[in-house]
Amino acid sequence: MADLVFAFDLALDRPIPIPAGAPLAALESLAAAPWAALQTAFSTAQQENAAAVVLCGRVLDPLRASPAQVASLRLLITNLAAEGCHTIWLTANASDCINAAAMLGNPSGLFFVTPAEPLTLLIRGRSVEIIAAQGIDTPAERSSVSPLTMPAAEQSPSLLPQRIVVGWDTAAWNLQRWDQASADSAGQTGSYGDSAGPNPICFRPGSIGIWGSRRLPILPAGITHLPPLQARSAHEASAGACATLTLSDRGQLPTEALSAGPLPHRFSTGLGSQWREVATHHVAWQSLAIASPSGGAEELATGIWLALEGLLPKVRANLLLVNCSVGCGTNVSQRVRVEEIAAETLARVWQLCAPLAGRVWCAEIHADPSESLLPLGHAQAGGKTGSTTAFSAALADIVNALEQQLPADNSAAGLLETNTAREAGWLALELIESL
Repeated sequence: MADLVFAFDLALDRPIPIPAGAPLAALESLAAAPWAALQTAFSTAQQENAAAVVLCGRVLDPLRASPAQVASLRLLITNLAAEGCHTIWLTANASDCINAAAMLGNPSGLFFVTPAEPLTLLIRGRSVEIIAAQGIDTPAERSSVSPLTMPAAEQSPSLLPQRIVVGWDTAAWNLQRWDQASADSAGQTGSYGDSAGPNPICFRPGSIGIWGSRRLPILPAGITHLPPLQARSAHEASAGACATLTLSDRGQLPTEALSAGPLPHRFSTGLGSQWREVATHHVAWQSLAIASPSGGAEELATGIWLALEGLLPKVRANLLLVNCSVGCGTNVSQRVRVEEIAAETLARVWQLCAPLAGRVWCAEIHADPSESLLPLGHAQAGGKTGSTTAFSAALADIVNALEQQLPADNSAAGLLETNTAREAGWLALELIESL
């Protein structure tokens, strides 16, 4: 049994990008995935007998939503209310609340929360205060949210509301990078890992901090990462999940844990068994590593087909989109060859995998861009002569030097910069090789 269910970045009005050549079965799964994920989250709330579902991030844009989408969301909310479960929609400002309420026709069971207007609920005899941290950027905005009063020595902490602060970033994978300056998110706050310091509201002793993100941010201790309901690219940290929170048996968090410095994501939850992620994704992405074949497109296509068949027993989503990376080591000629036959190979893979198209679909084939250039550097090349070798070694040294300058925290940003540097290096070498 859970008290609350959290769902981040539904984006119901924004279709998932469709890979080129995808069959009809894949298109149907992609189109249905956001709504299917939301239905799974609402079903989880009903099964867990939760008091409320908390929505944050992009939900349904009144300017983009179709009448059918509005009617579907309203029906889900009213059906949940009939089961005694509220829907709490967190927004960055009051105008978003007004627009969303007008769009849905103020259905029963729907409540809104802004940074200036928290919501207090009574959950199984316990007072719980929910606050939206998104959009709190200035001292004036922060002062509009009442601070949590610390209990006096003679006062029981159980008499005070349990404060839950929920924030989120607007990062989305766009044009091969994480884009946070989209038209509908300009001026909003970034992730904790990108900000100059943690928001003090989230670090009141005894409060619970939750941060929604499609990335895998470095969070301060005591702040829990909330993944999106449904991933939209292969670059996201989670395939998609909602999260349940149980408050009934949870004591106060230690002050020392809440005031500690940033820790890697895997250590930052602080909620133990009271926080549980429930898979909601209906489409997933996976990278598949394939050894470079000695033959041509047919041999490579057959190897990929056999590998895809091997994935079937492990597929838990309705559709698995696979990016195949062909390992070539330091053989630049082989990398060029793989890129030359990629289109032919992909077409052949689609023919071989036609019976699997509704479950597994190969979206892309390319030479592995994440392979290290270290073996090509001067330290490993043994001082070989020749203009091409000298250029390769110099380029490899530059890429390796860039990697050494990146933070060693295995953050999503650091890994992205490493892969970007390697990909640029390999592209330059492939261009020289193909001339």
